[in-house]
Amino acid sequence: MKVISAILCSVVAAGIAACCTGTASATGVQCSARDGADVTIVAGTTACRAAGVDSGQARSAGLDGVGYAKATAGAIALGIGVSGGIGASEGLTGIPVAVGMGPDAFAFSSIAGEPDPRRIGLSLAANGSQAQVITAERSTVCLGAAALAWDSRTGAACLATPLGSWRAPATP
Repeated sequence: MKVISAILCSVVAAGIAACCTGTASATGVQCSARDGADVTIVAGTTACRAAGVDSGQARSAGLDGVGYAKATAGAIALGIGVSGGIGASEGLTGIPVAVGMGPDAFAFSSIAGEPDPRRIGLSLAANGSQAQVITAERSTVCLGAAALAWDSRTGAACLATPLGSWRAPATP
């Protein structure tokens, strides 16, 4: 768990550095939805969509990227796309988080199953990599040279770096 925390903190720090050092011409949009709302904003190649169904809360953002979030039945979903990346999250429960940073990066988190508001599905991808958490399949996928995916309930995790890949299998 400490290894995952250290990796997560490192990836978040790198993402913040990448966002803060961008050019002044970056286009940013933010979407927020709850209680049946569905919000979409498109500004050129930057976009966001948030859909909150029942008591779900969805937030998404695009900073020269595309963010998508859909939350149902008490879930809190977050999707962020930065600098050409796509972050997409969907949740029937828990907290799905997806962050795509850099050209052709794609991160996807989907949490389904029995209600558990503390369950977290986290996917982070950068620069042409892909990260995915799909709880219905009890799996994580990391492709490319900069990807991280983790499911808090099953323990399934993966990490892809330029030096190789690492995977922790899901617990039964």
